Amino acid sequence: MKKLIVLLSLSAALAALAECTRIACIGDSITYGLGLADRANESYPAQLQKMLEELEPGKYEVRNFGNSGRGIYLDSMRGNEKRGFRYMPEHKAALEWKPDVVICNLGINDNGEYIKEYTGGRRRGQFESDYLALLDDYRKANPKVKFAIWTKLSPLAEGQKFYRSPEPFLMQADLEAVAKKVNAVGLDMQEPLREKMDEIFARDKIHPNAEGAHIIAELTFAKLFTKQFPCALMPDINNLVSLPRQVEDVPHEVWLCVGQSNMQKGWNEFNATPQEKERVKGEMARLAKCQIWFWDFNDGKWTQLTPENAIRKSAFGVSFVIRRAESTGKAIAMLYVAAGGAPTESFLSEQTMCAMGKDGKPLYPHLAAIATNRHRLDQNRDFPCAWVAREYQRRRANKEEAYWWPVSKMYDEGVKRIKESGVNIDGILWYQGESNATTCVAPDTPTDRDYQLETLRALVSELRGDRKIPFIVMGLPKMNRSWEQYRAVQREVCDETGAIFVDTFAAGLGDPNDVHPRDKIPFAELAVKAIDD
Repeated sequence: MKKLIVLLSLSAALAALAECTRIACIGDSITYGLGLADRANESYPAQLQKMLEELEPGKYEVRNFGNSGRGIYLDSMRGNEKRGFRYMPEHKAALEWKPDVVICNLGINDNGEYIKEYTGGRRRGQFESDYLALLDDYRKANPKVKFAIWTKLSPLAEGQKFYRSPEPFLMQADLEAVAKKVNAVGLDMQEPLREKMDEIFARDKIHPNAEGAHIIAELTFAKLFTKQFPCALMPDINNLVSLPRQVEDVPHEVWLCVGQSNMQKGWNEFNATPQEKERVKGEMARLAKCQIWFWDFNDGKWTQLTPENAIRKSAFGVSFVIRRAESTGKAIAMLYVAAGGAPTESFLSEQTMCAMGKDGKPLYPHLAAIATNRHRLDQNRDFPCAWVAREYQRRRANKEEAYWWPVSKMYDEGVKRIKESGVNIDGILWYQGESNATTCVAPDTPTDRDYQLETLRALVSELRGDRKIPFIVMGLPKMNRSWEQYRAVQREVCDETGAIFVDTFAAGLGDPNDVHPRDKIPFAELAVKAIDD
C-alpha cells in the first residue's frame, strides 16, 4: 500500500512538472540584469517569476537567457565576435529547454547598424528577416511556442550614446511587423519607463535599476498573465475596428473625425441658455431621422446614435455627419479619435516623426527632435508649446485630456488601430491646431513656422497616406490669439497636398474671448459645403 501511495505521489509530481509552463526570457543586458546588485532576485525575469508564483504556485518556471551586448543582425560584429543572439550559448540553452513561451527583448544593440537599411548601406528588411529566423528556431524546438516581443524598446536616457538616435523609433515598424507575423503579443516598454527615466537609468543611462526591472516585470505580468486566463498570450483582436453589420448591409460612408477639444466637446457642454437648448433640440431631432454609428477610441465600442446618447458625443463631429447623412441619404459610420488639448504629435507615429531621407537626414527635423528627446512632455525641451508641457504635469491623470497628450499616444490607441483594421475610410475631418500654433502662455507667440509646416505635412501623410479621399482641415477661427501665421500654414499645406482648407476666420466664425465657440453648427455646415465646392 505504501509503495502504491509513493508511486501515485511520484506520478502526480511528474504530471505537475509536465504541466509547468516554461517561460524563456531572451534578450540583451536589460534582460540579463546588468548592473543590478542582486541580479538573481532583481532582474525582470526573476521578479516576473515571483509574481507568477504568487498567481499560481508551481504553474510557471521563468528562466533568464539574457546575454549583454547582443542584437538581431547576424552579420553585426562586437569586436572580433558575432553580436547576434542567435550565435550565443544562451540561445542554444533556451532551445534545448523547449520553452512554451518566449519573451524577447532585442534591438537596442542594433543601433548604429539599423539606419543603414534606410540609407542604402544594408538591404531593407534584413533586421526583420534575421529576427524571424531567430524566432523560427524556437518554433522548431516547440511548434506550440507563443511569443511576446518588445515592440517599443526601453528608452535611453540623456547622456547615453544613442540618446538622440531615431533608430529605435524607426525600428518599431519592423518590430511590430515581426510580432504580427508570428502572432506575438507586443510589449511597450518605452512609455512606462519614460515616466521615471532619470531615476531608473541614473547609473549608466541605459540599464534600469531594480525599480525599473520591477516596472518591466509588472507590465509583462499584467499584459500576458491574468487570474482568469493564466497564459493568455494572444494578440488582442478586440483592439481592432470592424464596421457594425447594420452599416455594412446598407449604403454608407465612413468618416474619421480627429482633433482636440473643439472636436471632443459634446452638445451637453453647449446647452446652458434657452437659445442653446433650442439649438441642441433641433440637432437631436435631425439626428433621429439619420442612421449614424459612432466608434469611440476610448473603449473601442460602436454605438448607434440616438437623441438620448448623442448629447455627450462630439458636437461638431456629430453635426457634421448629420448633414452628411442628409445630403447623401447614406448611413454614416463615425470613427472618433479626439482629446482636449492634444498636440499634433500625439496623433503621429514615432516612425513618421523620425522619418529619414536617403541622405540619412530627418524629413521632419523639429518632430524628430521632439520624438528622440524621450522625456515626457513637461521635461521635453524640444516641444514648443509651453502650455501643453506645463499642463501635462498637472493634468496627466485626466483620462479625457493630458493622459492622451504624449507623443504617439493618440496614434497608438486610436489611429493605428483603425489603420491596422483596414477599414475603408471615405473622408477625414481634422479640427486641431490650438496646441501647435503658439506657445499658449504669455507672451503668446507663434511657434516656428517650419515646425508648423512639418506637423501639418506629417499629419496629412499619416492619416491619409496615398488614399484619394477628402481631407478637411478646419482653419482656426477668429479669437484674440496669435493664430494668423498658423492659418496661413494650414492653407499652404492644404494647397500642396490637395487637402480642403475650411477658412472659418474669413467666414467670421469664432469667439474673440473663447477658444471653444459654443455654436458648432456653422462650423459643421461650412465643412460639409467645402466637400462639394
